[in-house]
Amino acid sequence: MAGVLDHLAAGTAEIAIDECVAAWEADGDPAALGLAGVAGFWRGDFADATARAAEGLAAAADDDARAVCAAALSLAATGDEFTDPGDAWTVARDLVGTAAAPGSPWWSCVRYLVAEAAMVSVRIDDTAAVHRSGPAPAAAWAGHPFAPLMVICQVREATFSGRVDDALGLLGPMMETVVPGTRVADLIGSVAALVHGFAGDDAGVEVSLPVARHVPDTPHDYIDRGALMLLAYGAMAVGDAATSAAMTFRAGADEDLSRCTIIDRALGLEILLISALEEGDDEAAAAWLVGLGRLAGHPIADTVVLRGQARHALASGDPEAAIEFAKRSVELSVAAGRQFEVADGDLLVARAQLALSEPGAASRTLRTLVAESDRTGHAAVRRSATAALAASGRRLPPIAGGGWSALSAREAEVARAILAGRGVEEIAMELHLSPGTVRTHISRVLCAFGVATRVGLLAAVGRIEGAAPPTTPALSPRQAEVAALVAAGRTNKQVAAELGIAVKSVEKHLGDIRSRWDAGSRFEVARIWWGSGTAPR
Repeated sequence: MAGVLDHLAAGTAEIAIDECVAAWEADGDPAALGLAGVAGFWRGDFADATARAAEGLAAAADDDARAVCAAALSLAATGDEFTDPGDAWTVARDLVGTAAAPGSPWWSCVRYLVAEAAMVSVRIDDTAAVHRSGPAPAAAWAGHPFAPLMVICQVREATFSGRVDDALGLLGPMMETVVPGTRVADLIGSVAALVHGFAGDDAGVEVSLPVARHVPDTPHDYIDRGALMLLAYGAMAVGDAATSAAMTFRAGADEDLSRCTIIDRALGLEILLISALEEGDDEAAAAWLVGLGRLAGHPIADTVVLRGQARHALASGDPEAAIEFAKRSVELSVAAGRQFEVADGDLLVARAQLALSEPGAASRTLRTLVAESDRTGHAAVRRSATAALAASGRRLPPIAGGGWSALSAREAEVARAILAGRGVEEIAMELHLSPGTVRTHISRVLCAFGVATRVGLLAAVGRIEGAAPPTTPALSPRQAEVAALVAAGRTNKQVAAELGIAVKSVEKHLGDIRSRWDAGSRFEVARIWWGSGTAPR
C-alpha cells in the first residue's frame, strides 16, 4: 500500500501498475490487482483499471483484499461510463465500517478510497457519511506525501456541499499535512483556488492561478488534471469563464476530455459551453452541447447535461424549455446532495424567469437561494444572483449581519442619515428620494446590521467617531443605567429584569430621561447616549 501511494504522489503511477500486476502474477494476491486498479484510475486508464479491480474482487477471499478491490472498482468506474460497478461501493463501505483496526494505515487508506469514489460520483452525502464513520484517514499517513490528498477530499466535500465556511476552516489543517518539496506541495494551491472561488474571493483565486505552471503541458495523472480542474472551478465561480475554459482545455486530453473522470468531463464541457455562449459563438456552443449529450443517461452526469440543455435553450430564445430542463436538474441535484449544482440550476431558472418578464418570480427564486448560501459562506451564489437580477432593476436583500460592507453607496448614505437622527421625510428631501424609497432603504440597512429597529442599529454601529458629544444634563446613577441599556437595544422588560426593578419604574426613569435630554423618542435617547462621552470607544 505505502509503495503504491509513494508512486501516486510522485507521479509515477505507471510504475505502480507494473509492480502490482507483477505481484499478482507472482503471488496471486488479489489485493495487488485492486491496487493496480487504483493506480490505473490515477493514470486515467479507466477501462483497464475497472477490469483489474473486478478481476481482483472476483478472486478475493479475505476482507482486506475484498475491500481494496471493491473500493478500486467503484473509484475506477467514475471514469469509465461503460462499466457498471454494481454494489462494489457498498461492499467496500460496509467492510470499512466493520474493520477490526479502522485506524490502521491499510484501512485508513481504504476509507479514503471509498470516500474519494463517492466524491467523484458526486454522492456528497455519502462522502460526508464515510468521513464521519471513523478516524481521519490522513492521521494514519502523517508525514507521507500522499496524506494531503486525503484531507483534500474532505475540503472538496465541504465546498461542493455549499459549506464554504467549513471548507475555509479546513485549508489550514490541509496545509499542515503537506511535505515540503513534494509535487503535491507545488499543486496544493489549486484547492485554495476552489474554496476561495466559491467564497466569492477574486483575489484568492487569482493568487492561486500560478499553480498551473507546475502542471506539465500534457497532464500526467489525476493530481495534474485535478489541480487544473479545481482552478477551473474556482475561476468559474467568480465569473472568469475564459480562464476556466483555458484550464479545462489543459486538463482534457481531447475534445471529449476523455482522460478526466465523468464528472470532470461533464462540468468541463459545461464550462466550454458557457464560454462559447458568453462569446456569442452559437456554433461552438452547439458543438460542446453535443459532446455533453454523449454523457446523457449516466447518473454522475445527468444533472450537468440537463443544465447544459437549459443554458442552450435559454440562449436560443426558449426560456420555457430552459426552466423545464433546469428544474429537472435541480430536483436530481437536491436528491443527491449536490448543493453547488442546486445553486447553478436555480440561477438558471431565475434567468429564464427574467427572460419571460417575470422579475417577481426570479427575485423569489434567488432570495430563497441566497438565504441558504449566505448562511454557509457560499458567497459566489450571491454574486451570480445579484448579476442576474441587475438588468431587471431589482436587488437581493443584503447579507443579514453583513454591516457596512453589505450596503450600496445609497444605503450607506441613508444609514448615516438615520444615525444622525434624520427622519424619513428629512432623508427623502436631502437625498431627493421618495419617502417610500427611503423606507425600503431603511429596511435593507436594518437587515444588513441584523437588527429590527433604529435603536438596534445604533447599538450595532456603536459610537460614531468624530461626532461631537451633545451637551445634556447629567443623569442620576439609576437613570444612567437605564439609558445605557436602552441604547444597547434592550426592551423595558429586559431593562427591568437586568436591574431588578419593576417595568413601571423603568418607564418612569425613561420618561425622566427624555424630559431631561429633550428627547422625543426612545431612539433619540439612544442616539444621544451613543454620542455622549460615556459611550464606549
